[in-house]
Order: sequence, then C-alpha cells, then structure tokens
Amino acid sequence: MLKLKLEALILTIEQIPTLPDTSTEILALIDDDNTSIDTITQFVERDQALSIQILKYANSPFFGTINTVSSIKHAIVIIGLGEVKSLLLAFTIQNFFATSHKDEKNRQRFWKHSLICSHIANYLARYFQFTSDSTIFISALIHDLGKIIVDQYLHDEFISVVDQIETRHTTFAEAEKAILGLTHYQIGAKLLQQWNFPAQVISQVYHHHAPWLDKNYRQGSTIIYLANIFTKMAGFPCLEGEKGLEMGLFAKSKAMRLIRESGFELAEDNLMELLKNIQQLLGDNHDFL
Repeated sequence: MLKLKLEALILTIEQIPTLPDTSTEILALIDDDNTSIDTITQFVERDQALSIQILKYANSPFFGTINTVSSIKHAIVIIGLGEVKSLLLAFTIQNFFATSHKDEKNRQRFWKHSLICSHIANYLARYFQFTSDSTIFISALIHDLGKIIVDQYLHDEFISVVDQIETRHTTFAEAEKAILGLTHYQIGAKLLQQWNFPAQVISQVYHHHAPWLDKNYRQGSTIIYLANIFTKMAGFPCLEGEKGLEMGLFAKSKAMRLIRESGFELAEDNLMELLKNIQQLLGDNHDFL
C-alpha cells in the first residue's frame, strides 16, 4: 500500500506544471545582472498585494530602520536587489499554490515561518561572515515547499500527517515517513529540480534537516538548518502542535556535534546568545510579516 502511495506521489509531483508566465519574467529579472532598481520598482508597483508584502518586509526590525519605509524604491534599497528578486519569486510560488482549503490558518503559519526563517538565515550568514552567497535567502524562503505540495495535491494525507504531529508530538519528517514514505525536503527538492532551480538551492532545501550530509554546499545547508531551528525556538513553527526544541538538549545533540565538526564553533552559550538576539529582533510585534 505504501509503495503504491509513494508511486502516486512521485507521479503527482512530476505532473505539477511549470510556474506561470509571471515567474518567467521574474526569473529573467533575477538572471539579468543589469536589472536596475527602477525596473524592479516598476514591476512591484504593478501589484498592490506584492507592494504591501515588500513594504512589510522592509519594515522588519532585522533591517534596523529608524523611520517607517513607505516607498517601494526605498524598500528595495533597504532589502537589497538580490533579496527582493528572491522575494518576488517566493511570492509567485506562494500564489501558485494558493488554496481554498479550510486549513488556511496552517498556510498562513507556514508562510510566516518561512519569512522569519529567511530573516534569521540572513542574520546567521552575517554572523558567520558568509554573506557572499545569494542562495541562502531564497533557500530559507522555500525550504518547506514540500509541505505545501503535499497539502495541495494529497490533502487527506496531509491532514493525517498534521494529526499525527499534533497527537503524538512527532516531527514532520517522522510523520511523513510513516504516512507518505517521503519527506517534505525530498518532495520539495524534486519539484525544484523539475523547475530547473540552481543546484545549490536544491541541495540546501534537500539537506536542511541534515546539512552534514551535503557534500557540495554544507555551509549554506547548515545555515538553513540552524535558521529553521531558531525560527521554531523563537515560537514560529509550521504547526502549533509541532514538537518543541529545548536549547540545552539541542546543544548536546548529535546534530550539533556534526555541525561543530563541519566547522561551526557553537557552544551552548553561543547558541543561547544567538537565540536571545533573534528574539529581541523579532520583539512582540510581528505585523511586518
């Protein structure tokens, strides 16, 4: 039975169409090194919903702006051209998987988790002086894309996954393996490969739960992994009933040992300080998301 479900899921992923024409325009903007701020500004201003999202993101405390950012052009300057392009692509993917399912609350929670994760990933990239890699941001934004795919195309199975997480307090991956035979990171990476995303993004999405297995892009995958962990610890998991993480146990875990062996010098004190700084940046007001 599980084998049949697995084959059906793989077939479903293979039948997901390419992104719509708007994404083609966005990808062209991303690939064009000569794309100007004015061009991106005009593109964003054509879409009111997109404009609101960009302005909210620019007013995040992670950017440390003193005054409210009220113009799209100023927002793009604050955020950075590369990251705005990634945001545009992520918003397109979000709209592509827009749903009328009655669990819209889960979708909103998923998106907030992803946006906060992208902020934290950038923060960690600066902390580890790993700022030259433009794939960190987009990888963090779409690291959980596989969850959306299951919800969209195998909704009954997704509800079963959610139910197991909330009743047994398992992780997403544990529930997915039991019910689907595949995990969200495998599913997301397969679709990104099908959509011809860069190899580094695909690898970082695929390895965001086990970066020590990434032979080619281990540093980037580790940053996405840590950003995901800190996002959950800061109070923004994808699901309310998702199993929580305790810093003391995490600091002593096998995962952290493997991360340290990968060159990330993080003792428990460093982890606690990072979490505290992230929580202070997030504060109590999350209207910017």
